[in-house]
Amino acid sequence: MLTAYFDAVHEQTMRFVATLTEADLPRIVDEHWDPPVTLAVRLISVISDNLQHAGQAMYLRGIIEAS
Repeated sequence: MLTAYFDAVHEQTMRFVATLTEADLPRIVDEHWDPPVTLAVRLISVISDNLQHAGQAMYLRGIIEAS
């Protein structure tokens, strides 16, 4: 179930990213921060979060496999 969810999110993400152009990146997507957050910065933060979660999953996998 979790891998199916991952696959669906990944597919939707790839479709969205494929539509982006360089001109889209400086667009403000969140004005609640100072300075406001651009699409480029938000994409980097999402990538960073995903890498952290991948590391957490690998850590847990190592614990489970070592048991």
